[in-house]
Amino acid sequence: MQTKQKFIEHDFNLPCHNNQLSIANDCIEKLKTKLKTIETRKIINDKEHELLFEEIFKVLDYVGRLSMPAFEISEELERMYTLRYNHSPELARKLWLDHYEEIHHPYNLLKNRCFKLIDELDEQFIKFNKRQPKNWNI
Repeated sequence: MQTKQKFIEHDFNLPCHNNQLSIANDCIEKLKTKLKTIETRKIINDKEHELLFEEIFKVLDYVGRLSMPAFEISEELERMYTLRYNHSPELARKLWLDHYEEIHHPYNLLKNRCFKLIDELDEQFIKFNKRQPKNWNI
């Protein structure tokens, strides 16, 4: 039987973004509704694609900026696990990465949902226009 290792408890002084993440989630839900409307209408032009892409990207950028403080603790977190588990570098690395992933998890969920929306938007555009969106020609 494998014992579960606990994460190091430490106050990294990270801001609580629950409210901001909730707002971003609400925006994503509204964007999903807009995408469903396109799917129902079976039409999307270049202008609509560009506007919806920009709306999705704004949410993605917003969530990405919220997650920046979590990136700044990477080295400190790694150092703490390396020191605590100096007898087992593999365990230290695994726990550090698991802990780091847990910190980023709420941000990554929303960022991944934004990327999925972009993919779905592009798929709908291609499906109804039989060509790639203009922003693919960058």
